Amino acid sequence: MALGAWVLRALAFFQGSGPMGYPLDYDEGVYFSAASLLLRGDLPYRDFIFVHPPGGLLLWAPGAALTLGLDAATAYGVTRYLAATVGALCVFLAGRVAWRAWGPLAGCVAALAYATYPEATLVERGTFLEPLLNVLCLGFANLWLAPGPHSRARRIGAGVLLGLAISVKIPGGLWLVAALCARPGKESWRHALLPVLVAFATFAVVVGPLAALAPSEFFRDVITFQALRPYDGEPDRWRLHDIFHERRLGEVLLALVGLGTACVRAFRARPEHRPAARLFACAFILSVVLFLTSRTYWNQYNAHLAASEAVLAGLGASVLQAFSVRWGRAASRAVAVLVLAAACLPGAWHVVQSGQRQDLDVMALAKYLRADVPPKACLFSFEPGWALAAGRLPMGATPIVDGYATMLQDAMSTGDRFDDTAEALSAPEAQQALRVMLDSCRFVILGERGTWQLTPESLPWFKQRFVRRFPPGDTGGVDLWEHR
Repeated sequence: MALGAWVLRALAFFQGSGPMGYPLDYDEGVYFSAASLLLRGDLPYRDFIFVHPPGGLLLWAPGAALTLGLDAATAYGVTRYLAATVGALCVFLAGRVAWRAWGPLAGCVAALAYATYPEATLVERGTFLEPLLNVLCLGFANLWLAPGPHSRARRIGAGVLLGLAISVKIPGGLWLVAALCARPGKESWRHALLPVLVAFATFAVVVGPLAALAPSEFFRDVITFQALRPYDGEPDRWRLHDIFHERRLGEVLLALVGLGTACVRAFRARPEHRPAARLFACAFILSVVLFLTSRTYWNQYNAHLAASEAVLAGLGASVLQAFSVRWGRAASRAVAVLVLAAACLPGAWHVVQSGQRQDLDVMALAKYLRADVPPKACLFSFEPGWALAAGRLPMGATPIVDGYATMLQDAMSTGDRFDDTAEALSAPEAQQALRVMLDSCRFVILGERGTWQLTPESLPWFKQRFVRRFPPGDTGGVDLWEHR
């Protein structure tokens, strides 16, 4: 199943334009560009704004290291296959932990559910943070829930994985809370303390060196920004629908059965059966609460929910199959087939459909950039992925990796609070800093994002100073402008 999951993800890269023809999301362009700059000596927080802990940059560094010897676009194309491999490993780990806890059917359903989870598949085609977060949390769960006595080495290993997860994205800490709630009945708090201490030590080792070089900037970017940023993403009233979306209908129903079972087993089952149910139920509930209360939510965040939801779907499938045994062997087999189908439908259809997308406008722009824009000319792209498709990384003494976060930071630096992101981007402080940066560059890739981030006052200013070079005429698409 893990191999099949890899194929489902990688099929998107075998279209006519290759791995770079598949659309690049804003976030993956930011993370890969930041990791590449880190290897060149430009450090997050000190030299450019980065609003997450640095663990994701370090873990994607093997792919980013390819940019030291290869064209950046080629390096990213290879890294996309690596991301698909991370997704396949997540499928294996989800199936393994469910198989060990509740039997073969649970393992197969959990693996299928994760393999065809639409949001997880989308992010496991690029250098997002969620694939790393999921593989570390599922790896932790496999160690934490392994049968037999918990040796010191196993507890240390679990703590290291959990610490790395938190160093990738702060919500990884929810799994620490879930693990403490899922502490095996015979395990003392003294034994549970070791992996907690190791997790904090690992986090300090990964984050500490970069945070120590710019402590105030680190706190501003990672803590203050996330706590005070204006609302963005899906409206509150739609979040619950997106979290339990019908594109995962079968899996969601199985997961809810599993969640109910986990809540019952947390109190009634034998002690050795409680940890797995408690761990994944707590992780799932805490993640949902976080999404509902967060100031920013996009449905791609559901990719992290896949780690707990898929395993709970496995539990739900095993419960339904066990319940059907009383009706005879034929009924039991029929239920097993039905839950296997439910685990991957209709998610599998959405996964296949998403793999057929191609971003031909960006590929055309990349071809033009390679042919007509000097390699050393200053180029700023409102979407870093657009420049990455042409083999370009952010440039300058103080490179702008995340223009969106940079503008929000400039707006928030006055101490003002904004109701939403659009209001913050329209603030004079954000627009003034953007104008200075644009005026210093010869070429700018504008596109829809640039038009959105520029106010009605700044857009005429931009067009007075820049002339459009690509595409010709008034056709739409991602456009390149040159300073007059």
